[in-house]
Amino acid sequence: MDNNNEQKKSISERIVAAAKTGELKMRPKWHFVLRAALWLAGIVVITMVLLYLLSLFLFLARETGIWATPLFGWRGVLIFLVSIPWMLVLAVLFFVFVLEILVRRYSFAYRLPLLYSVIAALLVVIAGGIILARTPLHDMLSHCPPARELFSGGQPGELAGPPCGTGVYQDLGARRFNNIHNGVVSDFSGTNIVIVNRQREKLLILVDKKTRLPFGEDFSIGDVVVVVGDRQGNQIAAFGISKINQ
Repeated sequence: MDNNNEQKKSISERIVAAAKTGELKMRPKWHFVLRAALWLAGIVVITMVLLYLLSLFLFLARETGIWATPLFGWRGVLIFLVSIPWMLVLAVLFFVFVLEILVRRYSFAYRLPLLYSVIAALLVVIAGGIILARTPLHDMLSHCPPARELFSGGQPGELAGPPCGTGVYQDLGARRFNNIHNGVVSDFSGTNIVIVNRQREKLLILVDKKTRLPFGEDFSIGDVVVVVGDRQGNQIAAFGISKINQ
């Protein structure tokens, strides 16, 4: 017991001696308040960046239809893996790592096991990204009306609004996602389907016995569909077609 008291006294004496000699610099209270405010601001900024990047990824997946490609078997899975905007995914993972470093500066997170705090951060970011992706933010930035509003008044052939990709995301309309085509059914030609994509192009979808139809072939005018297939001109030899909700 006496040894513990002597050790504490010795430590206290060394601290006092260091302060007197100038080796230990006392910082004012505002210094710690400012540092805490900067850490908190960093957490807020990184969280906002994460929410934006994740919601942008979800927006691209919805607009291009890449999320539906695994429905078409192994070829669809490979197309999905190749078509994913990996730079966005890597950016999200990087900022999650940075967010974890910032959050663990605080005692409430420091006491949690690393795995739990990482999972908690991911769940918060994913939930926020999904919510943000459902807002009109990215639609407005890309000037993309909802797919079901491609036709004015629901009349096939009467296209409404500017083509997709005329806003901040100017390259969105020009991108080709490894033979993935997203559009609205506007007409039928025998067993084939005519769709209008987000760039206001009319495409003839060639359907044959080998075409994969995971949800059947009961398509109607106005249905939003994703088509996987090779494009030549304005014709697409469909490997698979699926109706999607937008």
